[in-house]
Amino acid sequence: LKGTRFLLAGHTDAKGSNAYNLRLSQRRAEAIRRFLVAQFKVEEQRLLAIGYGEEQPKNMANPNADENRRVQVVNFGG
Repeated sequence: LKGTRFLLAGHTDAKGSNAYNLRLSQRRAEAIRRFLVAQFKVEEQRLLAIGYGEEQPKNMANPNADENRRVQVVNFGG
């Protein structure tokens, strides 16, 4: 996967305000970015961290479910 770019998409559940959840999801994505750079020496420019807040729940039937709090990794290719 050398040279591949990745999106780190942060998500939250629906607890809290929209503004709070957007900031939280961004911090969550950035934390994973920092971890990958520090632990695996992934080049920073290959990782794009974006917070989506509560707008894309994994469990649509239960917006407050734990599984909605996550970071999704999307492969953008080279």
